Amino acid sequence: MIRSAVVAGQFYPAQARELRTDVEGYIEDARLPAVTAGALCRGLIVPHAGYVYSGPVAGGGYACLTGLGKSVQTTVVILAPSHHVWFEGAALPEADVFRTPLGDISVSNAAKLLVRARSIFTSSQAHTMEHAVEVQLPFLQVALKDFSIIPLVLGDVDTGILAQEILALNLPHMLVVASSDLSHYDPYDVAVEHDRTTIGHILRGEGGKLSGDDACGFVPIRTILAMARVSGWKSQLLDYRNSGDTAGDKSAVVGYTSIGFWEGRNEHE
Repeated sequence: MIRSAVVAGQFYPAQARELRTDVEGYIEDARLPAVTAGALCRGLIVPHAGYVYSGPVAGGGYACLTGLGKSVQTTVVILAPSHHVWFEGAALPEADVFRTPLGDISVSNAAKLLVRARSIFTSSQAHTMEHAVEVQLPFLQVALKDFSIIPLVLGDVDTGILAQEILALNLPHMLVVASSDLSHYDPYDVAVEHDRTTIGHILRGEGGKLSGDDACGFVPIRTILAMARVSGWKSQLLDYRNSGDTAGDKSAVVGYTSIGFWEGRNEHE
């Protein structure tokens, strides 16, 4: 079964050439802080708004993957909030292929193992209209050469248990992408202060201090923070901007951040 793109032409260009050019530009324009040579990026928090608003910030995250997955297949676990339906647990799709204007992406066979976990079930309804997974896919298609995905839309779920269930797969080449925007529709200065506090909580691993008022994807963020805590990944702020910076209107903005998680990175760099 194929899950076709539903926000192509809305959140991002529907034409493959234009889409690839835009995504390559966002990644190439990223200004990355120095990280330890040889450190392995294991996770990202990146936004999921329309590319004209959040594309430059997302590019700052995906630029970290340019050296990843060129010789091995990467399994990308995408953690997304549910914008359309409420449920308990974490939903895998019934589809085994996700299609974007840039081509088809296979759902990893490892997803079948996750269905056995108590937090996880299969639902086409949770994925049918959900953009928070879809908008990450063209970035992955540009940044990675060989990958498959485990797309999870998260409802009301124990994030500590979910983190353990994902890590129990023991995948040798796994990347975790938590899809989330930050504050919504505050005036520019209020948003900057609000988001600065939220980012501080994330960088300190304080997932329990986050709520839906801070980030629509607070459940995915809590999950990746739980995984980072168990695995010893170190976080690094890569970019922060809001829609007032990228699209001009500062009266009511949405905040965006990209944060990376590294294995083998010096905590003080």
